Amino acid sequence: MTPLVLVTRLRPDDLAAVDAALAAGRPLALIPPRLPADQTDRLRAAVPAELPAGVAAVLFTSGSTGRHKAVLLDRAALEASAAASAAVLGWRADDRWLLCLSLATVGGLSIVTRCRRAGRSAVLADCGDHFDPASIIDQITRDRITLVSLVPTMLARLLDRDWRPPDHLRAVLLGGASAPPPLLARARHLPLRRTYGMTETASHVAIDGHAVPGVELAIRGGRIAVRGPVLFRGYLPPHDLLPARDADGWFITADRGELGADGTLTVIGRTDGAIITGGANVDPATIEAALTAIPGIDAACAFGVPDPDWGERVAAAIVTRGELPPDLASTLRARLAPHELPRRIAVLAHLPLGPGGKLDRVEIARRASSLLQPLV
Repeated sequence: MTPLVLVTRLRPDDLAAVDAALAAGRPLALIPPRLPADQTDRLRAAVPAELPAGVAAVLFTSGSTGRHKAVLLDRAALEASAAASAAVLGWRADDRWLLCLSLATVGGLSIVTRCRRAGRSAVLADCGDHFDPASIIDQITRDRITLVSLVPTMLARLLDRDWRPPDHLRAVLLGGASAPPPLLARARHLPLRRTYGMTETASHVAIDGHAVPGVELAIRGGRIAVRGPVLFRGYLPPHDLLPARDADGWFITADRGELGADGTLTVIGRTDGAIITGGANVDPATIEAALTAIPGIDAACAFGVPDPDWGERVAAAIVTRGELPPDLASTLRARLAPHELPRRIAVLAHLPLGPGGKLDRVEIARRASSLLQPLV
């Protein structure tokens, strides 16, 4: 069937279009807003004129490949994910789920699919794509919101306003990135439910460290593996040769983790070098390519630095011929999405390599730490 391709924003027309397509069984290809024009054009071109039967959505995610991966999600996977979430969280007659996550992410889309399945209301955030903590706090109270999904950055901005939620808010689902311990300590008074999942698993597969019903979790070679009906079908070209699952049906993620004796999952970190800032995955190679395309920059290495609100902030070390280009920040703004922009830059004499000849990101980050200067 021909997909509906949308650059989605959090506005009524887009939500209505997504809802109508889901109701009609028409597949969606949802492109994030605020990408550079060339990236948006490239994602549009990646969507074929026809999609396989059963596909409900194409969502784009970035990791360590240098290009967005187009993830194929079947209707059955979204249905299984919604059922598993409901089995843990349940539904109440007065439930209203605030939608303040992008519709082009599995976190945002899954709110719509869950609410459609349960016959409950997904309430569009008044502030749209530009997260405004004052507006969100007011709307949760005014519209009697009972459920809200946030990434750590959003939660931090709410807590900065000394947020005390009303009694009718029964759950704050926190996912998209690892939450710093200081942030969790500040949120002790909230009905917090910590989630773990990704686009390839049609949303969260664990809540408060425990697998949702119907989903199995394991550790394979130090990586978190997922098995169950929530898994994606595969990727569109050029990533279609990447396996969706192994011979035993496991999808091996890029996240390192541990399983306790009671089955509790602990997420340790990434294996692919991806930087997770404010719930968004940032591919270091994309930033490095943008930097080294600028005359005068011979080499670059992007990495994450800890941030109490964003989890990580994007930073970079570069090797230059002479001074930093004076228009470096504006040049990068034209080439990178807002969440990809390096916030700090360090100039090094050279970038050390590891035994395999690849950039030694850990050592580079260590050497650059005392030299980082604000850029954006």
